[in-house]
Amino acid sequence: MSSRAALWACLAAGFATLFDATVITYAAPDVAASLDASTAGVQWLLASFSLTFGLGLIPSGRLGDVYGRRRLFVLGLAVFLVGGLVAVTAPSIGLLVAARFVQGLGAGVISAQVLGTVQDLFTGSARLRALGAYTATGAFAGLLGPVAAALVSDAAPPGGAWRIVLLMPLPFVIAALALGARGLPGPIREARPERRRVALDLPGIALLCAIVVAATLPVVEPGLSGVAGMGVAAAAGVLTLALIGWERHYARRGRLPLFAPALVRSSGFVAGNVSALLWFGSGMAFASAVTLYFLQQPGLTPIAIALLFAPGAVARLVASLLSQRVFARIGATAVALGLTIQLLLLATIAVSAPLVDDGPLLVIAAAAQIGLGFAGGLVEPPIRALTLSFASTRLHGVAASFLQLTQRLAATFLVALTTGILLTAGGQATAGSLQAAVAVCALASALSLAAALHPALRGDATPPHPALAP
Repeated sequence: MSSRAALWACLAAGFATLFDATVITYAAPDVAASLDASTAGVQWLLASFSLTFGLGLIPSGRLGDVYGRRRLFVLGLAVFLVGGLVAVTAPSIGLLVAARFVQGLGAGVISAQVLGTVQDLFTGSARLRALGAYTATGAFAGLLGPVAAALVSDAAPPGGAWRIVLLMPLPFVIAALALGARGLPGPIREARPERRRVALDLPGIALLCAIVVAATLPVVEPGLSGVAGMGVAAAAGVLTLALIGWERHYARRGRLPLFAPALVRSSGFVAGNVSALLWFGSGMAFASAVTLYFLQQPGLTPIAIALLFAPGAVARLVASLLSQRVFARIGATAVALGLTIQLLLLATIAVSAPLVDDGPLLVIAAAAQIGLGFAGGLVEPPIRALTLSFASTRLHGVAASFLQLTQRLAATFLVALTTGILLTAGGQATAGSLQAAVAVCALASALSLAAALHPALRGDATPPHPALAP
């Protein structure tokens, strides 16, 4: 099977899952109204997908390394499709959130195969081009998804709009199934002797996700205080100690733990991973916060917001296609440049929010989205390629899955945190709460920039970065 056919299958799957991720925010207000969802319910609706996305990444990445990508790819799409059908027909916010958990799990299985396939089939500049194409696909989904969701939200009757919005990604999932069944590599026959001893470290994954849930609970339920708050904090501490002890025990048994020693001992991989997770989490949180804010303002229709923010998706698309050339000229500085632009723009919006009316603020946000889109397209392919280049061949799937796992868990926490901050006033966003939410995103971006400046990630040689040499 050609690498071109495999790449097209990966891009189709990426488009399906990323399209889904871009429309959920536009569905949230109608969900809250029609299902009588609380602020906590909306927070879990927006954050649940990312949590189980991470849960599915590591085991499916390792299984894909051994059994081949195609089988896991098709399984992930099937799980995503089933979760989507349940979500569309859900009669309550509880079942809807549960269905989003299922969809996130399926998306995690898919994504592990996508990045694993890119790692397997491409090297050097070809890998960067493939990752650039994947980022461009996400940017196109980010352009098309909000506009389509906004049109439906404007045209469909209240209470039914969100169901149509959540139905829209499913035809793309079916198309990705057809392409993946033919385009991705099949089972790896020579790996058969290893199949019985593939290490998944499911307890380590479960403990890590439990820690994220424990850290997120006080954010989603700000009323937790006193004994309950102390109990949650104590549980997070106990879970952290349990994870450390388990990972050491698992490694001593000769198994490959979730925190693979070869990866966590690599300062380049760790620095790149920290930078990527904070960049991704802050971007997801900002997009959710600013869209929810303007959806609540009178006189602003969903389609108007989507069209004003569309140029940002176009900028991301263009920048992702140019990122390889920029990286070839300035190396890892491209990542720092993109993160600096993002930090300055987020700080501008945070300062402006309480000082101007909603009309001028919308114009400022729309203009800033263009710069943020360009910065995101500039950052994403290089930071992924740089980080994953520190992994050995046998850890391709593991490294790609771990990178996505930490990104999604960061998004789970930051989306829940910023949504809670935004909707503190009885479920209604204010200019002050928007400022606080965007300030959190700016802080995460600043920390991401600091990690990107780590010497191990930047390298000492002139570009292209030595870690990306074929």
